Amino acid sequence: MLDIYSIQNDFIDVQIKRKGAELCSAKNKTQFEFIWQAEPVWERHAPNLFPIVGSLLDNEYTYHSQRYVLSHHGFARNLDFEVLHQSEHSICFVLQQNKDTLKSYPFNFTFLITYTLNKNSLEQKFRVINNDTKMMPFSFGGHPAFNVNSIDEYEIQFECEEDVKANTLEGPYIHETLIDVIQGKKIPLDKNTFIHDALIFQDLKSNWVKLVHKSSPHEVKLNITDFPHLGIWSKPGAHFVCIEPWQGMADYVLHNKDILRKKGIIVLETNKEFSKSFIMEFNT
Repeated sequence: MLDIYSIQNDFIDVQIKRKGAELCSAKNKTQFEFIWQAEPVWERHAPNLFPIVGSLLDNEYTYHSQRYVLSHHGFARNLDFEVLHQSEHSICFVLQQNKDTLKSYPFNFTFLITYTLNKNSLEQKFRVINNDTKMMPFSFGGHPAFNVNSIDEYEIQFECEEDVKANTLEGPYIHETLIDVIQGKKIPLDKNTFIHDALIFQDLKSNWVKLVHKSSPHEVKLNITDFPHLGIWSKPGAHFVCIEPWQGMADYVLHNKDILRKKGIIVLETNKEFSKSFIMEFNT
């Protein structure tokens, strides 16, 4: 069985790892690599987050008064998916519960991630099916990291002028403090932008967000219409920027650990499914 799968068209060649169904390469026909190559400063490319986004207080949650332990961003990013089907331009990965996931997340589920190429764009679609006999709480999100030369050569651009402030983190948890970082439609980036970790936004008006090089055509545009939350993050000094569409977010510092009251959690009925997607458009 392959560890890495490929899809391609006349514009983009894409590779996805079986582990985590993780996008690990997107190159145009000039061999320009858009995706961060998991160098030691951060050894991931674009992890998929499920069944939670962010961190739980003390890495635990309660469901109907029962306590469960679940690590940062959930377990999907560390597990091997199966390939459900593949064509030249599209591939679908699937993950289901096993004896280990049931210890930390006591639900029978089907989690599908489908990648589909259309010209210079890549759609990433998440589907969750509740195969259990009880209501199933979950969230999911993307975490793609995009290559940058020097971070101060880039800026974040939004479709609309935004007056939304960013949530900040206290350790791995959401703090109530809000900060102003968007200047009209832009966030200028520099070595200090992420000194306090990720910038987290709720209720943006914009349907899309871009990572743009200020003096060349290099940009990545993400359609984020489906997602209520957005994370933007890098490690200080690293040559990547993550733009992260999220259905959900980390626990607030004062959260009571009840997963049914966690921000962004979807509660899905038996035999029902829930899906959302985002689109990455690559330009140079």
